[in-house]
Amino acid sequence: MKKLIPFAALGLLVAGATGCGGVTPWEGDWNWDDAIADGELGYIILVGEDGNPEAEDRTKGCIDALNEIATEGGFKAVELERHTCIDSNGNPWNDQAAKETVERCVTQYGNKLDFIVSNNDGMAIAAAGVASLAKKTPIVGFDALSAACDMIKAGTLAGSVSQNGDDQALAAATVLANLLTGEETVIDDKYGGKAELNLADISKHIVQTQFAAVTAGNADDLKPGSYVKIEENPDVKGKKMLIATYSKDDNFIKETYRQALPHYAKAMGFEVQVIEGDGSDDADLRQRLTTLANDFKPDCYALNIITHANYEEYLKITGDAPVVFFNRQPKKSDDSAVADLSTLDNVYFVGSGSTGQGTAQGQIIKDWYHAL
Repeated sequence: MKKLIPFAALGLLVAGATGCGGVTPWEGDWNWDDAIADGELGYIILVGEDGNPEAEDRTKGCIDALNEIATEGGFKAVELERHTCIDSNGNPWNDQAAKETVERCVTQYGNKLDFIVSNNDGMAIAAAGVASLAKKTPIVGFDALSAACDMIKAGTLAGSVSQNGDDQALAAATVLANLLTGEETVIDDKYGGKAELNLADISKHIVQTQFAAVTAGNADDLKPGSYVKIEENPDVKGKKMLIATYSKDDNFIKETYRQALPHYAKAMGFEVQVIEGDGSDDADLRQRLTTLANDFKPDCYALNIITHANYEEYLKITGDAPVVFFNRQPKKSDDSAVADLSTLDNVYFVGSGSTGQGTAQGQIIKDWYHAL
């Protein structure tokens, strides 16, 4: 029987013991020959949040990649289920909901479940913890969380994508500093970080970091918390930055922006205050932002908003002060597309953008397949 060749760059998932109920279970560990013995590669998708442009792009990119390898290999890629992982309080990107979904799918689909796509690493790691899932079932995630990087090194996750969150945080602080000091060049590739910036849409007030596939060889370098040294900026020393994050529980935000943005802002000389949302109540976050802004009187804002289409409501709070929206990209008020910030002199978005995330995650799937 053909076996999977260990792939140093992406590895394979090791989960708990096989389990089933009501359908044919996997017998032994996952392997390629058994997975497509019926001519199909059955997969489920763990969706982080409905309407989120990043989640939508990742989902589409992975489906396109699975269909591409199916055409190449002469089998069918079959989507068994697509489930949005939200908890009982409405909080998206929920790890426990992801784990419960995989537990149910193992019971429901048995040996038809051959592959798992996750919109982020937190849900991928939760899926890997399902004891009834066949060992070595491949799972791909997104975000390059510390635990995911370790699992890729150990060969227990199939792969992830880094969007270089620490460098995004440095870029956000740099953009705000330059807006405050009237720098003609808001930002360029000499911003001081490690990741290359994609400035193709800078005229649209969009700053993006390049994506990087996480491999066993680069996992340590791509882990959150590996900061570069920057110099204090005397022109912003004593200026105040108010940071708001959409959720105190979001894994990516906790490991990257929540640590890195205050770190870099303070290193530049800013005085910093941070508030954190609950992931679902946008009105509450805006009210708390208003209250703190009245007391703190910030010179600039770095905002990670709950509802993408409510960005203009946040701008009513910030007034004429420079604003960087980070990670969660503003959308039009009808939620139909990404918002155009180019007419707003002091407003930028910093992140990885929604477009291209799926292509990066999909490439991991294709690399995994070609390593079989």
